[in-house]
Amino acid sequence: REEDHILWRACDALYNFSISESNSGDPNKIEAVKKEVYDMGTVKAAIPHLSSPDAATRRSSVMLINSLAQLEETKADIREKEVVAALINLLKPDEGVMTHEHASKCILTIADQYASKALILESGGVELLVNLINDPDPLVQQYTLETIALLGEDCECRISLNDSNVIAPLLEILMSDYPVIQALSLRVLYIVCQEECVRTSVKEVNGLETLLKLITDEELTDLHEGVIEVVGVCMLDTDQLDSMKDSGCLLTLATYITSANPSGQLNALRAVSTCSRKEENARILHDNEVETTVMSVLGGENAAVLSQACQTVSIMVANPLCKETFTKVGWSRLS
Repeated sequence: REEDHILWRACDALYNFSISESNSGDPNKIEAVKKEVYDMGTVKAAIPHLSSPDAATRRSSVMLINSLAQLEETKADIREKEVVAALINLLKPDEGVMTHEHASKCILTIADQYASKALILESGGVELLVNLINDPDPLVQQYTLETIALLGEDCECRISLNDSNVIAPLLEILMSDYPVIQALSLRVLYIVCQEECVRTSVKEVNGLETLLKLITDEELTDLHEGVIEVVGVCMLDTDQLDSMKDSGCLLTLATYITSANPSGQLNALRAVSTCSRKEENARILHDNEVETTVMSVLGGENAAVLSQACQTVSIMVANPLCKETFTKVGWSRLS
Protein backbone atom coordinates (compact mmCIF):
# COMPACT_ATOMS: atom_id res chain seq x y z
CA ARG A 1 0.00 0.00 0.00
CA GLU A 2 1.10 3.56 -0.72
CA GLU A 3 0.42 4.52 2.90
CA ASP A 4 2.76 1.80 4.18
CA HIS A 5 5.43 2.87 1.72
CA ILE A 6 5.25 6.46 2.97
CA LEU A 7 5.30 5.34 6.61
CA TRP A 8 8.40 3.20 6.43
CA ARG A 9 10.21 5.72 4.25
CA ALA A 10 9.46 8.42 6.84
CA CYS A 11 10.70 6.20 9.68
CA ASP A 12 13.86 5.40 7.72
CA ALA A 13 14.55 9.10 7.13
CA LEU A 14 14.09 9.93 10.82
CA TYR A 15 16.21 6.93 11.81
CA ASN A 16 19.06 8.07 9.55
CA PHE A 17 18.84 11.59 10.96
CA SER A 18 18.83 10.32 14.54
CA ILE A 19 22.14 8.48 14.02
CA SER A 20 23.72 11.16 11.81
CA GLU A 21 26.15 12.25 14.55
CA SER A 22 27.01 8.74 15.74
CA ASN A 23 30.44 8.83 14.10
CA SER A 24 31.31 12.29 15.42
CA GLY A 25 32.60 10.91 18.70
CA ASP A 26 30.95 13.80 20.53
CA PRO A 27 28.40 12.47 23.07
CA ASN A 28 26.75 15.87 23.38
CA LYS A 29 26.13 16.15 19.64
CA ILE A 30 24.86 12.58 19.47
CA GLU A 31 22.39 13.13 22.30
CA ALA A 32 21.32 16.53 20.99
CA VAL A 33 20.30 15.07 17.63
CA LYS A 34 18.43 12.21 19.26
CA LYS A 35 16.66 14.60 21.61
CA GLU A 36 15.68 16.77 18.67
CA VAL A 37 14.16 13.78 16.90
CA TYR A 38 12.38 12.63 20.05
CA ASP A 39 10.93 16.09 20.69
CA MET A 40 9.19 15.88 17.33
CA GLY A 41 6.96 13.24 18.91
CA THR A 42 8.46 10.49 16.78
CA VAL A 43 8.49 7.71 19.38
CA LYS A 44 4.84 8.07 20.34
CA ALA A 45 3.95 8.30 16.65
CA ALA A 46 6.00 5.22 15.73
CA ILE A 47 4.79 2.95 18.56
CA PRO A 48 1.42 2.03 16.96
CA HIS A 49 3.23 0.96 13.80
CA LEU A 50 5.18 -1.73 15.68
CA SER A 51 2.04 -3.81 15.15
CA SER A 52 1.51 -2.82 11.52
CA PRO A 53 0.46 -5.61 9.14
CA ASP A 54 3.29 -4.44 6.86
CA ALA A 55 6.70 -6.01 7.69
CA ALA A 56 8.73 -3.08 6.32
CA THR A 57 6.75 -0.63 8.47
CA ARG A 58 7.30 -2.76 11.59
CA ARG A 59 11.01 -2.95 10.84
CA SER A 60 11.46 0.78 10.22
CA SER A 61 9.38 1.71 13.27
CA VAL A 62 11.41 -0.42 15.65
CA MET A 63 14.67 0.82 14.11
CA LEU A 64 13.60 4.42 14.75
CA ILE A 65 12.49 3.70 18.33
CA ASN A 66 15.67 1.75 19.07
CA SER A 67 17.85 4.60 17.77
CA LEU A 68 16.37 6.76 20.55
CA ALA A 69 16.10 4.05 23.20
CA GLN A 70 18.99 5.37 25.31
CA LEU A 71 17.04 8.53 26.10
CA GLU A 72 15.26 8.35 29.45
CA GLU A 73 12.14 9.74 27.82
CA THR A 74 12.09 6.90 25.31
CA LYS A 75 12.68 4.28 28.00
CA ALA A 76 9.62 5.55 29.84
CA ASP A 77 7.57 5.26 26.64
CA ILE A 78 8.63 1.71 25.78
CA ARG A 79 8.16 0.39 29.33
CA GLU A 80 4.40 0.62 28.81
CA LYS A 81 2.66 -2.76 28.83
CA GLU A 82 1.32 -2.53 25.27
CA VAL A 83 4.70 -1.44 23.88
CA VAL A 84 6.57 -4.29 25.59
CA ALA A 85 4.05 -6.75 24.16
CA ALA A 86 4.50 -5.27 20.68
CA LEU A 87 8.30 -5.49 20.94
CA ILE A 88 8.09 -9.10 22.12
CA ASN A 89 5.95 -9.93 19.08
CA LEU A 90 8.77 -8.64 16.88
CA LEU A 91 11.00 -11.46 18.19
CA LYS A 92 8.90 -14.11 16.47
CA PRO A 93 10.64 -16.30 13.86
CA ASP A 94 8.78 -14.85 10.89
CA GLU A 95 10.31 -11.39 11.40
CA GLY A 96 13.49 -10.37 9.60
CA VAL A 97 17.01 -10.09 11.00
CA MET A 98 16.97 -6.29 11.22
CA THR A 99 13.66 -6.38 13.10
CA HIS A 100 15.05 -8.99 15.52
CA GLU A 101 18.21 -6.96 16.03
CA HIS A 102 16.51 -3.68 16.89
CA ALA A 103 13.64 -5.22 18.86
CA SER A 104 16.02 -7.29 21.00
CA LYS A 105 18.16 -4.22 21.71
CA CYS A 106 15.06 -2.21 22.66
CA ILE A 107 14.05 -4.92 25.11
CA LEU A 108 17.58 -5.02 26.50
CA THR A 109 17.33 -1.29 27.22
CA ILE A 110 14.44 -1.79 29.65
CA ALA A 111 15.19 -5.28 31.02
CA ASP A 112 17.07 -3.95 34.04
CA GLN A 113 13.92 -3.02 35.94
CA TYR A 114 11.73 -5.49 37.79
CA ALA A 115 8.48 -4.11 36.35
CA SER A 116 9.79 -4.53 32.81
CA LYS A 117 10.96 -8.07 33.56
CA ALA A 118 7.46 -8.91 34.74
CA LEU A 119 5.98 -7.54 31.51
CA ILE A 120 8.48 -9.52 29.42
CA LEU A 121 7.45 -12.67 31.28
CA GLU A 122 3.77 -11.87 30.94
CA SER A 123 4.12 -11.26 27.19
CA GLY A 124 5.78 -14.62 26.54
CA GLY A 125 9.13 -13.01 25.91
CA VAL A 126 11.28 -15.59 27.67
CA GLU A 127 10.59 -18.42 25.23
CA LEU A 128 11.12 -16.15 22.22
CA LEU A 129 14.41 -14.87 23.65
CA VAL A 130 15.63 -18.42 24.26
CA ASN A 131 14.81 -19.23 20.62
CA LEU A 132 16.99 -16.30 19.51
CA ILE A 133 20.11 -17.44 21.36
CA ASN A 134 21.24 -19.33 18.27
CA ASP A 135 20.05 -16.72 15.77
CA PRO A 136 22.41 -16.51 12.76
CA ASP A 137 23.08 -12.81 13.44
CA PRO A 138 25.76 -12.28 16.14
CA LEU A 139 24.28 -8.93 17.21
CA VAL A 140 20.92 -10.58 17.85
CA GLN A 141 22.76 -13.25 19.84
CA GLN A 142 24.58 -10.60 21.87
CA TYR A 143 21.52 -8.51 22.71
CA THR A 144 19.54 -11.64 23.51
CA LEU A 145 22.18 -13.01 25.88
CA GLU A 146 22.60 -9.64 27.60
CA THR A 147 18.83 -9.44 28.09
CA ILE A 148 18.66 -12.98 29.47
CA ALA A 149 21.50 -12.13 31.87
CA LEU A 150 19.40 -9.28 33.27
CA LEU A 151 16.28 -11.42 33.45
CA GLY A 152 18.26 -14.16 35.19
CA GLU A 153 18.82 -11.92 38.18
CA ASP A 154 15.20 -12.63 39.15
CA CYS A 155 14.18 -16.00 40.62
CA GLU A 156 10.89 -16.23 38.71
CA CYS A 157 12.66 -15.45 35.45
CA ARG A 158 15.28 -18.14 36.09
CA ILE A 159 12.55 -20.71 36.56
CA SER A 160 10.81 -19.53 33.39
CA LEU A 161 14.10 -19.70 31.48
CA ASN A 162 14.57 -23.26 32.68
CA ASP A 163 11.03 -24.15 31.60
CA SER A 164 11.95 -22.76 28.16
CA ASN A 165 14.96 -25.12 27.98
CA VAL A 166 17.60 -22.39 28.04
CA ILE A 167 20.53 -24.69 28.91
CA ALA A 168 20.90 -26.57 25.61
CA PRO A 169 21.24 -23.46 23.40
CA LEU A 170 23.59 -21.83 25.91
CA LEU A 171 25.90 -24.84 25.78
CA GLU A 172 25.65 -25.00 21.99
CA ILE A 173 26.59 -21.35 21.51
CA LEU A 174 29.80 -21.88 23.47
CA MET A 175 31.16 -23.08 20.14
CA SER A 176 30.58 -19.63 18.61
CA ASP A 177 33.35 -18.02 16.56
CA TYR A 178 32.86 -14.80 18.54
CA PRO A 179 34.64 -14.58 21.93
CA VAL A 180 32.12 -12.02 23.22
CA ILE A 181 29.28 -14.48 22.56
CA GLN A 182 31.15 -17.30 24.29
CA ALA A 183 31.85 -15.13 27.33
CA LEU A 184 28.23 -13.97 27.49
CA SER A 185 26.99 -17.54 27.33
CA LEU A 186 29.14 -18.48 30.32
CA ARG A 187 27.99 -15.39 32.20
CA VAL A 188 24.34 -16.32 31.60
CA LEU A 189 25.00 -19.91 32.64
CA TYR A 190 26.56 -18.73 35.88
CA ILE A 191 23.60 -16.46 36.62
CA VAL A 192 20.82 -18.93 35.84
CA CYS A 193 22.60 -21.79 37.63
CA GLN A 194 21.98 -19.99 40.91
CA GLU A 195 18.60 -21.77 40.69
CA GLU A 196 18.56 -25.44 41.74
CA CYS A 197 16.15 -26.51 38.98
CA VAL A 198 18.52 -25.05 36.38
CA ARG A 199 21.46 -26.97 37.83
CA THR A 200 19.35 -30.11 37.56
CA SER A 201 18.79 -29.33 33.87
CA VAL A 202 22.54 -28.96 33.41
CA LYS A 203 22.99 -32.43 34.84
CA GLU A 204 20.25 -33.90 32.62
CA VAL A 205 22.00 -32.74 29.43
CA ASN A 206 25.49 -33.69 30.68
CA GLY A 207 26.37 -30.01 30.72
CA LEU A 208 29.40 -30.30 32.98
CA GLU A 209 31.05 -32.71 30.57
CA THR A 210 30.58 -30.16 27.80
CA LEU A 211 31.94 -27.35 29.95
CA LEU A 212 34.95 -29.21 31.32
CA LYS A 213 36.04 -30.24 27.83
CA LEU A 214 36.71 -26.55 27.27
CA ILE A 215 39.32 -26.36 30.02
CA THR A 216 41.35 -29.06 28.27
CA ASP A 217 41.61 -26.84 25.18
CA GLU A 218 44.61 -24.51 25.40
CA GLU A 219 43.18 -22.33 22.62
CA LEU A 220 40.22 -21.44 24.84
CA THR A 221 42.10 -20.21 27.91
CA ASP A 222 40.08 -16.99 27.92
CA LEU A 223 37.00 -19.06 28.74
CA HIS A 224 38.51 -21.22 31.48
CA GLU A 225 37.70 -18.83 34.34
CA GLY A 226 34.05 -18.59 33.31
CA VAL A 227 33.80 -22.36 32.92
CA ILE A 228 35.17 -23.00 36.41
CA GLU A 229 32.75 -20.46 37.89
CA VAL A 230 29.79 -22.29 36.35
CA VAL A 231 31.14 -25.70 37.38
CA GLY A 232 31.72 -24.41 40.90
CA VAL A 233 28.06 -23.40 41.26
CA CYS A 234 26.88 -26.78 39.96
CA MET A 235 29.20 -28.64 42.34
CA LEU A 236 27.17 -27.33 45.27
CA ASP A 237 24.55 -29.99 44.49
CA THR A 238 25.61 -33.34 45.93
CA ASP A 239 23.91 -35.34 43.16
CA GLN A 240 25.70 -33.27 40.55
CA LEU A 241 29.04 -33.72 42.28
CA ASP A 242 28.44 -37.46 42.55
CA SER A 243 27.73 -37.68 38.83
CA MET A 244 31.01 -35.84 38.15
CA LYS A 245 32.81 -38.79 39.70
CA ASP A 246 31.25 -41.28 37.31
CA SER A 247 31.63 -39.09 34.22
CA GLY A 248 35.31 -38.34 34.83
CA CYS A 249 34.61 -34.65 35.38
CA LEU A 250 36.21 -34.65 38.83
CA LEU A 251 39.38 -36.10 37.38
CA THR A 252 39.38 -33.40 34.69
CA LEU A 253 38.97 -30.73 37.35
CA ALA A 254 41.74 -32.22 39.49
CA THR A 255 44.09 -32.27 36.51
CA TYR A 256 43.24 -28.65 35.79
CA ILE A 257 44.04 -27.62 39.36
CA THR A 258 47.54 -29.04 39.07
CA SER A 259 48.28 -27.76 35.58
CA ALA A 260 46.47 -24.42 35.18
CA ASN A 261 48.01 -20.98 35.50
CA PRO A 262 47.74 -19.28 38.92
CA SER A 263 44.47 -17.55 38.04
CA GLY A 264 42.92 -20.83 36.95
CA GLN A 265 44.17 -22.61 40.06
CA LEU A 266 42.66 -19.92 42.26
CA ASN A 267 39.22 -20.27 40.70
CA ALA A 268 39.28 -24.06 40.82
CA LEU A 269 40.41 -24.10 44.44
CA ARG A 270 37.63 -21.67 45.37
CA ALA A 271 35.13 -24.01 43.75
CA VAL A 272 36.45 -26.98 45.73
CA SER A 273 36.54 -24.92 48.92
CA THR A 274 32.92 -23.75 48.61
CA CYS A 275 31.70 -27.17 47.57
CA SER A 276 33.39 -29.00 50.46
CA ARG A 277 31.53 -27.04 53.13
CA LYS A 278 28.76 -29.62 52.79
CA GLU A 279 29.66 -32.87 54.57
CA GLU A 280 28.30 -35.08 51.78
CA ASN A 281 30.32 -33.17 49.21
CA ALA A 282 33.50 -33.40 51.25
CA ARG A 283 33.04 -37.18 51.41
CA ILE A 284 32.74 -37.41 47.61
CA LEU A 285 35.84 -35.26 47.20
CA HIS A 286 37.66 -37.52 49.66
CA ASP A 287 36.59 -40.66 47.78
CA ASN A 288 38.20 -39.16 44.69
CA GLU A 289 41.40 -38.16 46.49
CA VAL A 290 40.95 -34.45 45.89
CA GLU A 291 42.98 -33.79 49.07
CA THR A 292 46.05 -35.04 47.23
CA THR A 293 45.39 -32.59 44.42
CA VAL A 294 45.03 -29.66 46.82
CA MET A 295 48.24 -30.61 48.63
CA SER A 296 50.17 -30.73 45.37
CA VAL A 297 49.40 -27.04 44.89
CA LEU A 298 50.87 -26.25 48.31
CA GLY A 299 54.27 -26.93 46.81
CA GLY A 300 53.95 -23.97 44.43
CA GLU A 301 55.35 -20.46 44.69
CA ASN A 302 52.39 -18.21 43.94
CA ALA A 303 51.35 -16.52 47.19
CA ALA A 304 47.68 -16.11 46.26
CA VAL A 305 47.37 -19.76 45.22
CA LEU A 306 49.13 -20.92 48.38
CA SER A 307 46.78 -18.83 50.51
CA GLN A 308 43.69 -20.22 48.76
CA ALA A 309 45.02 -23.77 49.00
CA CYS A 310 45.50 -23.34 52.75
CA GLN A 311 41.96 -22.00 53.09
CA THR A 312 40.67 -24.98 51.13
CA VAL A 313 42.51 -27.39 53.41
CA SER A 314 41.21 -25.62 56.52
CA ILE A 315 37.64 -26.10 55.29
CA MET A 316 38.08 -29.69 54.13
CA VAL A 317 39.57 -30.87 57.42
CA ALA A 318 36.19 -30.29 59.05
CA ASN A 319 35.33 -33.65 57.51
CA PRO A 320 36.96 -36.50 59.50
CA LEU A 321 37.87 -38.50 56.39
CA CYS A 322 39.59 -35.53 54.78
CA LYS A 323 41.34 -34.69 58.02
CA GLU A 324 42.68 -38.22 58.27
CA THR A 325 44.12 -37.98 54.77
CA PHE A 326 45.82 -34.66 55.50
CA THR A 327 47.16 -36.02 58.78
CA LYS A 328 48.69 -39.07 57.15
CA VAL A 329 50.79 -36.91 54.88
CA GLY A 330 51.91 -34.53 57.58
CA TRP A 331 49.52 -31.62 57.04
CA SER A 332 47.58 -31.91 60.29
CA ARG A 333 49.12 -28.60 61.43
CA LEU A 334 46.85 -26.85 58.93
CA SER A 335 43.65 -28.20 60.57
